[in-house]
Amino acid sequence: MSGLKPVYSQAESHNYGQVVCCDGCNGPYGDNVNGGALIGSSAMCGECCDKYGYDKPDYKYRKEVDEVWDKEKTFKQNVLDYRTKTYGTPDLITTFIPLSNK
Repeated sequence: MSGLKPVYSQAESHNYGQVVCCDGCNGPYGDNVNGGALIGSSAMCGECCDKYGYDKPDYKYRKEVDEVWDKEKTFKQNVLDYRTKTYGTPDLITTFIPLSNK
């Protein structure tokens, strides 16, 4: 990556709205699964938490789990709440900034 510089004038942002899927199983879960956890930048659904124990206090890698989400809320609502708290919007927005060696 040496010598490459971002070209901010050519940046593209895309708003995907309030789309939510699990980064563990890619399940398009929304209102049908509760709970979940945040591990780094990955949102894991309640089913993945149940399967792998991410939300359990005795999970082997518990220090890597940043947040365990409310089991009274749907996975989708937990993700949208996290986005709002962190980014100021519940929408999934990505920005692509090209690199150039010029």
